[in-house]
Amino acid sequence: MVHFPDEFPLDEVAKEMLMAVIEKKKKWERLEKRTLLLQAAAFSGLAVFLLYLLAKAAAFGTWGERIAWFFAAPAHVLILLLLSTVYWAAVYYKGKSEKAEDDFHALRCEIIQKSIDLWQDQEQWNGRHRLFEWMKREYGINLYYEQS
Repeated sequence: MVHFPDEFPLDEVAKEMLMAVIEKKKKWERLEKRTLLLQAAAFSGLAVFLLYLLAKAAAFGTWGERIAWFFAAPAHVLILLLLSTVYWAAVYYKGKSEKAEDDFHALRCEIIQKSIDLWQDQEQWNGRHRLFEWMKREYGINLYYEQS
């Protein structure tokens, strides 16, 4: 639960929208982090596995012998299946991350477009820049411009 400082007079609608944009930003960052971790695991695992295969398969003369050696060990197929699954998970979370980013930016732009309605009285309107600075500093959310 986000607690807004008392210096920002907010009505419930503005508070709910700001809390939602903060949650969407956190979700997007969490999915980005998971995607990068899975991508790194998949590519480093593949690199290590390929180095292993190159080192061991060099002892065999023909491609037929190499392929027979590869499939003779069930662990090779299992490792390949595991690496494929990790890569698929990275692709899956990349899609979820892009959707979360789109949702975050859509809500952020909606807040920017509805600023006049959300901060109606003069005191709120004059103090909104302090709130926007606080949001930028605390959560890295820019509410000044849509292209950001």
